[in-house]
Amino acid sequence: MADDLVSCTAGARGAVPSAQPCAKQKYRSDAHSQGLLDGLLMLRQGGILFDVVLLVEGKAIQAHRILLAASCDYFRGMFAGGLREMQQTEIPVHGVTYTAMTKLLDFIYTSELELDLDTVQEVLYAATLLQVQDVIGFCCDFLFSWLDDDNILEVEKLADIYGLDQLGEKIRSYLLKNIKTFSRTPVYRKLPPEKILSVLSSDDLEVNSESEVFEAALHYHYTPEQVEKEEVCLQLLLQDPLQLLEAVRFCLMEKNVLQRLHSRLKQCPLRDSVAAALRYHSQELWQPVMQTPLTQPRCSSQCIVGFGGMYSSSALVDNEERFQVFHPSWGEWCSLAADRAPRMSNMGIAVLNNFVYLIGGDKNTSSFRAEARCWRYDPRHNTWCTIEPLRQQHADHCVCVFDKYIYAIGGRDYTNELDCVERYNPQTNTWEYVAPLKREVYAHAGAVIDGKIYIACGRRGMAYLKETYCYDPSSNHWSMCAEGPVERAWHGMAALNGRAYVIGGSNDGCGYRRDVLKVACYNPIADVWSVVSPLPAGHGEPGVAVLDGCIYILGGRSHDKGSRMKYVHIYNVEEDRWESGTALEDRVSGLSACVLLLPRAATAQARSWEQRAKASWEEVDWDDSDNSSED
Repeated sequence: MADDLVSCTAGARGAVPSAQPCAKQKYRSDAHSQGLLDGLLMLRQGGILFDVVLLVEGKAIQAHRILLAASCDYFRGMFAGGLREMQQTEIPVHGVTYTAMTKLLDFIYTSELELDLDTVQEVLYAATLLQVQDVIGFCCDFLFSWLDDDNILEVEKLADIYGLDQLGEKIRSYLLKNIKTFSRTPVYRKLPPEKILSVLSSDDLEVNSESEVFEAALHYHYTPEQVEKEEVCLQLLLQDPLQLLEAVRFCLMEKNVLQRLHSRLKQCPLRDSVAAALRYHSQELWQPVMQTPLTQPRCSSQCIVGFGGMYSSSALVDNEERFQVFHPSWGEWCSLAADRAPRMSNMGIAVLNNFVYLIGGDKNTSSFRAEARCWRYDPRHNTWCTIEPLRQQHADHCVCVFDKYIYAIGGRDYTNELDCVERYNPQTNTWEYVAPLKREVYAHAGAVIDGKIYIACGRRGMAYLKETYCYDPSSNHWSMCAEGPVERAWHGMAALNGRAYVIGGSNDGCGYRRDVLKVACYNPIADVWSVVSPLPAGHGEPGVAVLDGCIYILGGRSHDKGSRMKYVHIYNVEEDRWESGTALEDRVSGLSACVLLLPRAATAQARSWEQRAKASWEEVDWDDSDNSSED
């Protein structure tokens, strides 16, 4: 419909009943602007109402000055700025070609522009001179569409001459995406060194390993053949005032590569940088507290990662070195492999400086057993290591991070329910006890808001709880808060925008185990709970992650349905609305989930493995047996 009602104003007596029309109504036509443009084009084609002649290269072009003034700053200043051209009927336009001026006028009258390689440069110059911004943008897009290794110098020169920042950014984007192949061309060494340094220093550089950055820095001075044969004098490169090698993040290179490089160097600043990177590799346990901008992976993507869990598919249960990875743009869950990946369920999970810590949990792939062991995952190198174990076994506990410490709170060891709280210091790789809970609790959940840790609900004995407690790390003290609206256990909890959301879980309020669909929101400032939109379906022992302002609830058990589930539900906090997400590959409960920055190599590996494995997954026989840590 062309016409839309924009606003409706009631009369002086107030609101008008819906059956009566508004006293004042405003309408807008979506077709009017195009109709106006079509009408002006008809006037041009019919030679009607022309009131100005543009003289370009000695040729006359008739036009309507009101349209010219409305279309660009150049003519607006000329015809409406008090200049002498206001009174002239013939206006000479210098510095542009007749062809370019004709194309600009075609655009002004039609909003359409046809470009080709023969005329784009003169059209760009004319548009820059006459300040026709849309045409400048179209020319930049056209040039970028033809950008390749052979013409990049010419296009970059145009960007510099005309001060085209948007084209300059497109060239930079091209370099970031193609540095591996482009750095092997002779043209690469003709680009300004400061531009190369800026590209090699970027977090957005698309490389699969830092060794590719190292090679790109060498390629600015040596041919690819010389680099491959190691016919490179690294000492001479240090005389380069820009020192492109300073852009290389040596800590991200593989240890064996660094050792070879170190052996080739005499004493120099570069050798010191390589030695520092080797020390970083040798101090594996302390890497999380050694982070600098030079240890951050490039071209990383924020992904949801799920570790461990109890699966209904024997294929995934047996594959103990894979974990689940998801990015919203993929539309599917993928798997990533890493040696020594732990396979347990309900592990406490924490992220510190983009390292993942898995703390304790249930060793229930064979029989129920609480664990004290802990692991750490480094996405930079896709490797696992063990850290100091807990001082006490913890299962059905919760883990929170605050101020560089990791807290393991409560739980049980299948003999006793726990009130103890342990704190991990990554600088010393040690656990210590801090103030215990007021009372023992397990199957609860926790979150951090404004420097304080909040835990909610859970079980004590056979009783489901709706208790809430707050821990202040500065005073090492627990205090009781307002109770939640419903008892539950084996639920999830997430903090977002200064609120805590308690989601999923189960209770036996009806005399039998059932899903809790009610979602509760806690305001710590007011110490008040409220109820928001309920879950569409049950999630007991779910994975929980917060990404892009939304809370993802992953799989878990549905007691109403009597099985594990693979569905995913996403809560939009701003709109208080649930929607279905991309389902997991298999039904799983006890998944430990987080959001992690994964480097390009890791996401590429995950997606590649997914394509190879998809066919075999479709042939898996499903096992309906459903063991869990839940009583």
